Amino acid sequence: MYVMDMHIHVGTSRNWTPWVVEFFKKNNPYFHENFSQQTDPDRILAYLNSQGIKKGVILAEYAPRATGVVTNEYVTDFCKGHPDLIPFGSICLYEGPDILEQARFAFEVLGVKGFKMLPSYAHFYPNEERFYPFYGYLESKNLPVMFHTGTSIFKGSLVKYADPLLLDEVADAFPELKIILEHGGRPFWYNMVSWLITRHKNIYVGIAGIPTRHIPEYFPHIDIYQDRFIFGSDWPGVPHIKPLIDKVLALPLSDTIKEKILYKNAIRVIGIDR
Repeated sequence: MYVMDMHIHVGTSRNWTPWVVEFFKKNNPYFHENFSQQTDPDRILAYLNSQGIKKGVILAEYAPRATGVVTNEYVTDFCKGHPDLIPFGSICLYEGPDILEQARFAFEVLGVKGFKMLPSYAHFYPNEERFYPFYGYLESKNLPVMFHTGTSIFKGSLVKYADPLLLDEVADAFPELKIILEHGGRPFWYNMVSWLITRHKNIYVGIAGIPTRHIPEYFPHIDIYQDRFIFGSDWPGVPHIKPLIDKVLALPLSDTIKEKILYKNAIRVIGIDR
């Protein structure tokens, strides 16, 4: 089955904090041995293809106190000339231009196709009013925005900022803004996210990091809201991607729903062709 991975990180040990490097070394020795010192898009694509992935979203992040820094320039340059690699930008909150100016530059000059925000890593509440011009801009440009929700094991992350309920008022204020709640609020906010998708038609669930076999249990109305779930691996945070695809294919769901999870919802939200 055609598969798109909405949640991929790139970079080398120079981009990540020491504890993230150690995590990759222990939990993904293949990545550590083959990509941690030097990486390039052709080798990443070859690996993704070997795992059954046709397209992948490559994520920027600015979180030096928790995970590291992978700039918008880095990911857009990485994806350049490789249409199966799709760059998502982020916003730097500790230096540089204001939030809206960064967003405009990332989209209009660099060419990102969406944004990924990391509240618990960069230590901000996503419903702060200073972000509202940013959200309005994304809404006007039909650009999706992903948020890390739920827990993280990395030093420097503060989980209080990753409560998905904080996105309730954002979704209400910007009803056409496509909001993806990555990790589905794992593990103690699954019920909250399950409720949020019933309240807001513009909220989606990124399933990266959710135990796949329990998805129908955590989100019992997945058949009704089948257009809202999006596959992602969070690689290289996991050893390999293909086992995750196999687990989705093994779910007690129709092939139609599995196709939506594995690629159709993602390409619709981003606004690209297969």
